[in-house]
Amino acid sequence: MVRTIQAKGWLRTSGFGSATARFEIRFESQGPVGEVRSEVAVIAEAKSAGRALLVTEAGRWISIRPTDMAGNVLHFEVLDDEATLARCFA
Repeated sequence: MVRTIQAKGWLRTSGFGSATARFEIRFESQGPVGEVRSEVAVIAEAKSAGRALLVTEAGRWISIRPTDMAGNVLHFEVLDDEATLARCFA
């Protein structure tokens, strides 16, 4: 069974700012991956930049690498290790 975390927060990019977001992270065998739903302009900026941050409602930061996008959904790989990621939701 794959462990999944769902959360609300913000998608933040270096060039465009941030927008509210809902995201899901799955702990799969190759590492944590997920998808985030947010404003299309911020999603496009994140995909173009090749990096972004998810910020949880508690203010914790998660580094991501976008892998694909479709409309207001961005698929990503988590760059932080699983121990660091787990502390974001402890």
